Amino acid sequence: MNYSKHKLYTILILTSLFIISLFISCDKDSDDTSNTPFDIKEQLTNIYVNGIFPLAENFEKETVLLSNLINQFSEETTEGNLKSVQQQWKEVQLIWKQLELYDIGDIANSFIAFEINRWPTDVLRIEENIVGSQILNEEYIASIGSSSKGIAAIEYLIFSLDGNTSVLNKFTTDQNATRRKEYVNALSENLKAKSLELKNLWEKNEEKFVNAIGNGINGSQNQVVNAMVTLMEEIIKSKLGSPLGDANGGTIESKRLEAYTSGFSKNIIDQHLKALKQCFTGDFDNGSSQLGFDDFLIYREHKTLSDKILVQISVCQDRLTAISGLLRDEISINQEPVVALKDSFRDLLVLVKVDMSNLLGFTITFNDSDGD
Repeated sequence: MNYSKHKLYTILILTSLFIISLFISCDKDSDDTSNTPFDIKEQLTNIYVNGIFPLAENFEKETVLLSNLINQFSEETTEGNLKSVQQQWKEVQLIWKQLELYDIGDIANSFIAFEINRWPTDVLRIEENIVGSQILNEEYIASIGSSSKGIAAIEYLIFSLDGNTSVLNKFTTDQNATRRKEYVNALSENLKAKSLELKNLWEKNEEKFVNAIGNGINGSQNQVVNAMVTLMEEIIKSKLGSPLGDANGGTIESKRLEAYTSGFSKNIIDQHLKALKQCFTGDFDNGSSQLGFDDFLIYREHKTLSDKILVQISVCQDRLTAISGLLRDEISINQEPVVALKDSFRDLLVLVKVDMSNLLGFTITFNDSDGD
């Protein structure tokens, strides 16, 4: 009898342990991301490793190539070499207009973005520098104000609405042709130096960026969201609104478009939009799917808002694509699609600046160019 009881107890204990193990196994199998803490450091590491630093590396590489081509153009001032310079300038812009989003923290405090691309450029000051008596080299360019150097200044010198013949004449037959060559060479050398400085700054700030996981204004998530907001406000107010006449009673001023002379304005907005989408989703050009703000929203049970933001990004892209020609032409002839594009960015701004920031607890601090 005692043996039977002992056997029965043993069976009951083993059965209980088996049932408990089943519950544990089922619990593990049914576990989802909502029970797993969102790894903010992993998201920030993704932004840096797959977003920021590859852009910084490519930017340096492309500015070196631009400098080499400008030097070649100065030695052999032909239309073929000029076209090579113009195309490479566009390649530099394509990368910069993505990297420009990440002007945050110590990078922003260094003001290096102004040294790289101050827009609009001061064409009168550039011409004064060219006709002056100073030695035109990289050291001189480093000493002058940001409004007469950088990417925008190079655009002014290598593009013209009158065509390439006009540009070539200024570099060959004009009385200041030699100094114009010296100036554009010095600009490209300075841009190359600044691109290396920017890359080194980001290398130095990697650990600080990925480890700033707090939710305060100094947290990297908060700074990136503010940068996204600032960029959208700049697109709405300066890059579209100002040319549309929003600040002057509705008078169209297409010359206020960024990169008006080169006709690259639409491409710039396209690259800004690409950067915003990749930053939000965490899915960069390496092809892998990584943590982004969309995943953070889903983790906080706000998938609906995440979907709305993605849809609105697509709306912005569709409206940009609907502008078939140059933005400078469209804004002069038919403003309706440009206004629609601006409105689509305004709707995206509200979703990020108000809805997402409130739900995720971010503090919006940068609003100098408020597009509301």
